[in-house]
Amino acid sequence: MDELADSASWLTDSDELRRRLAADGYLFFRGLLPAGQVQAAGQAVLDRLRAGGWVDDRGIPSIEPRAVNSMDALADPAFRAAMFGPAFNQLPYLPALRQVIRRVLGPPAFSYPAKVLRAIYPERPQARPRGRYVHYDYGVSGVQDMLTSWVPLMDIPVRIGGLAVQPGGHLGPPRRPWPLSVTEPGWATTSYEPGDVIVFHCLTPHAALPNRGSALRVSGDFRWQRPDQPAPAELVQGPAARPPEMFRRLFGRERWWEPVPVGLALRPRAQLIAALPGPSRLIAVHPGWHWQPPPATVH
Repeated sequence: MDELADSASWLTDSDELRRRLAADGYLFFRGLLPAGQVQAAGQAVLDRLRAGGWVDDRGIPSIEPRAVNSMDALADPAFRAAMFGPAFNQLPYLPALRQVIRRVLGPPAFSYPAKVLRAIYPERPQARPRGRYVHYDYGVSGVQDMLTSWVPLMDIPVRIGGLAVQPGGHLGPPRRPWPLSVTEPGWATTSYEPGDVIVFHCLTPHAALPNRGSALRVSGDFRWQRPDQPAPAELVQGPAARPPEMFRRLFGRERWWEPVPVGLALRPRAQLIAALPGPSRLIAVHPGWHWQPPPATVH
């Protein structure tokens, strides 16, 4: 695997950031966020998971995984407590991350209130997480030019399987899912550290590498779009798609909280992901792009 190209030198150059995203399909920033704050969020997550038996007092994962996929983990009270905690939920509101996203998408861009916590056990052949399969995040929202920001909450060397992307893969047509190998040519990853962020386009092929270590791997996904496009109701208002927006009652009085834009149009997620990706403001969309919603979401 190749090393991710660091875009930190162009952090304040909107034109260059958009050019690099258009060419590569991703932007990687080493040390974009305060490492101490990200580490504290990761520790808060692990403390909640430890209380639920996901890891022991030494941080060693339980012999039997509590869950393999994030969607399944939502049934676990300890996982929900970790994902709904303030330290984790504050991460997409950190100024450095919001600023860089808005330099690419424009000043009105916002993050979905729904956030994804990932707690991934060392991989077993009979229990491979769905995120290990190459996929496209257009299937998350059905919103063209949606961006995903992936944030490691701990040191994630390649052996415990961070995120990998296929640079330039967004310029081709979609392919069927397959489990990504660390020896696959034409892909890029890095040894991630707290404070690092990778941002990628919704048509960029990506996958998690296998966790071959002995630690529980924890990270977060935070997704963004412009307000002049309809947004998936479930990612704003929750699974029941009822107002108010998710987490507003929990965090609406926090100084860091920022509500979604007033007047945002909402549509059922199933309706949005059933449509083909439309024209893009950011990338050249391959004319052979076809789309069939995935049978099971990896998120």
